Amino acid sequence: MLKSYLKLAFRNLVKSKTTSLINIGGLSIGFLCAFLILIFVQKETSFDKFHSKSSELYRVLTIDEALGVTSNLVGITLPALAPAMIAELPDVANAVRLSYGGRNLIDYNRIPLYSERLVYVENQLFEMFDFALVAGNQETALTAPNTVVLTETFAKNLFGQEDPMGKSIRMDNSQELEVVGIMQDVSENAHMEFDVLVAMVPEEADTNFNQYLNSWQTIAMTEYVELKKGSSETAIELAMETIIRSHDVGENFSVTLQPLTDTHLNSSGILFDDYNFNKGDASYIYTLTIVGLFVVLIAAFNFMNLSTARSANRAKEVGMRKVLGAARKQLRFQFLTESVIVCFMALLLAFLLLFLVGNFITYGLKVNLAIYLLTQPSILGVILLFVLLIGLLAGSYPAFLLSGFAILKVLKGNFKTGASGVWLRKTLVVLQFTASIVMIIGTMVVYQQLEYMKNVDKGFAEEQVVTLSLQDETLVENAEQLRNRFGEIPMIEKMALSNSMPGRGFGRRGIVPDGYEGEDTWIISIMSVDDDYFDLMDMEMIAGRNYNGDSEADAQNSLVINHAAAEAIGWDDAVDKKIAFGGVDRIVIGVVKDFHFANMRHKIEPLMLVYNQGSDRVLSLKIQQENMANTLDEIQNVWADVNPNHPFEYQFFDEEFGQQYANDEQFAELVISFAWLAVFIACLGLLGLSTFTAEQRIKEIGIRKVMGAGIGQMVLMLSKEFTKPVLLSCLIATPIAYYFLSGWLEEFAYRISMPWMTFVLACVLAMIISQLTVSFHALKAARSNPVDALKYE
Repeated sequence: MLKSYLKLAFRNLVKSKTTSLINIGGLSIGFLCAFLILIFVQKETSFDKFHSKSSELYRVLTIDEALGVTSNLVGITLPALAPAMIAELPDVANAVRLSYGGRNLIDYNRIPLYSERLVYVENQLFEMFDFALVAGNQETALTAPNTVVLTETFAKNLFGQEDPMGKSIRMDNSQELEVVGIMQDVSENAHMEFDVLVAMVPEEADTNFNQYLNSWQTIAMTEYVELKKGSSETAIELAMETIIRSHDVGENFSVTLQPLTDTHLNSSGILFDDYNFNKGDASYIYTLTIVGLFVVLIAAFNFMNLSTARSANRAKEVGMRKVLGAARKQLRFQFLTESVIVCFMALLLAFLLLFLVGNFITYGLKVNLAIYLLTQPSILGVILLFVLLIGLLAGSYPAFLLSGFAILKVLKGNFKTGASGVWLRKTLVVLQFTASIVMIIGTMVVYQQLEYMKNVDKGFAEEQVVTLSLQDETLVENAEQLRNRFGEIPMIEKMALSNSMPGRGFGRRGIVPDGYEGEDTWIISIMSVDDDYFDLMDMEMIAGRNYNGDSEADAQNSLVINHAAAEAIGWDDAVDKKIAFGGVDRIVIGVVKDFHFANMRHKIEPLMLVYNQGSDRVLSLKIQQENMANTLDEIQNVWADVNPNHPFEYQFFDEEFGQQYANDEQFAELVISFAWLAVFIACLGLLGLSTFTAEQRIKEIGIRKVMGAGIGQMVLMLSKEFTKPVLLSCLIATPIAYYFLSGWLEEFAYRISMPWMTFVLACVLAMIISQLTVSFHALKAARSNPVDALKYE
């Protein structure tokens, strides 16, 4: 029996080639989109879940409510808090502290290599997290001063085939470190990234480091805690508040816990988040999940629509089978089987397409996406059930409709599908185009927001700026010589030193503004620059003046602030006002125009730019566009002469700053790609329906042409049947798109206004696309010879 059903199914697929191709093609593209989104979502939501204790691990965050702070949540906290929590809170099983060391020069036997992710850390890291050592003792590693653990890749790059264990390496040409362990490379599903781990254990004589580790007066350390099973997160947070208040921590600071598994996707608003590289965004995951569901539903609606429309063509087949004794349940099973077969053929084609595109789209995975999906049995099970469900739903209407036909009515040729079939088809068309229009509008708005972020006046000129990092004291000492030599290169227009750059993050300092008598604490961001920095970055001084490099008073007592600082303090004229910090009263000599030193999700905060000539660690060069490659070669040659023991590395500042928007751009690319694929699938369905409609009305068209109707009238008659559903889709899609996009735009402190013209353009575009799709077959039918349609009448 099943063999007979399969044979009939394949026979009907071959008989209706156009419909079969549209069904299988549309479904396979829909399934492919769903697979790509499913893999991306699965990867993003799997971060940190490989740790066996992931459900008990939390990150400690600080909430800074001081005046002058707009981004209140930060990823660092009090150094002394973690050990105090272990000592005073029974429900805290363990804790670990980390301090980001950044980029450092490591050398072995005069072989230099930069560590990109050096971290100072305590041994408890190995107790709490599943970072396994392949060499060394996990229990004793990093428990002694001046010891280090390297990742496998970094160790291989530094030592080659030589065994690193017990060897001595040197950091920043000064500190000697003993290699006590080799660790597996950090998983791509970990929010923390590091390649060198240095023991956070001070020597006995290092009283400054000891004081720092026990400090309650600075916010500087990344900390994780392990709670005992069954512990209350809320109760622990209340106890943490009690602890910090008992140690006289400022009232503007409070602390909270963030579950480890939330760290990757729920940290977009957190600053000073040094280890959380390549942050994800939970809202993007939700959006892409909805997009994937929309695409699959559009493909499924196509299938259901065409199956319903074609049901009338098989009425006589059903009538003959009933005459020959077929039962209703047998007919139902046959049509459901055909539907499921089409779905699984589309599934196989989608896997083939996934294998092909999986060589170009990787999401950072080390295997082809199709192979990766096949290694996820739980996901495969869900996919198979979902495809089976689509097949059953798509086949259910024609199965129950066809199996209930009256035999005599069908065989006499009096059968009509009835109003229910037409109503269902129009409803499905409305749903398809509603989803498509929502995605078109979303695509346009996302693109406009990203373009706005890229092209908005950032307050500085980012092009043609090359940055060189002066990582250690030797490089800082040679900075003046380096600048003198660079001055001999005519293609270098300007040079400046600073301790950081926009996008890299700045520190914060407590201040007391002139005339402030309140009790609240003021904390604002701070960076240091030399007197050439504003000119190099093309920053506008809107009041007062720049620093004078020849003035000792400027170096000791002067200060430049941004406009946001003057506005927050309430100064209409900030020049000559005083700001006290670090035990010194500094006079404001200039106010610089606001510039974006964090991404667009954060409002520009108050900032002070202190003068620091010659001892900062970022050297920026403004170079001419012409012959840039030759200029970089000259810069490298000078570097090699002045710093022969340090590898030459540089960054283009515009590319570095643009990395802040990498996740936003990836999200936009995915949404745009899937949106147009959804429109394409919807048009495939419309093409199939227009073909069917033209076939069904071929005799009517013939009669109208005989009566004198023109081709234009025929095209209009056939096309207007699909105009009303698409117009209704526009009306439904507009408020839905507005609701979701308003929420998305709210995440950005600097954003576009809701572009209403985009809504109109999207609806017009959908109407044009739908009409072009339908008009193809309408025109073909209208131009047909009426004799062919009426010769048997």
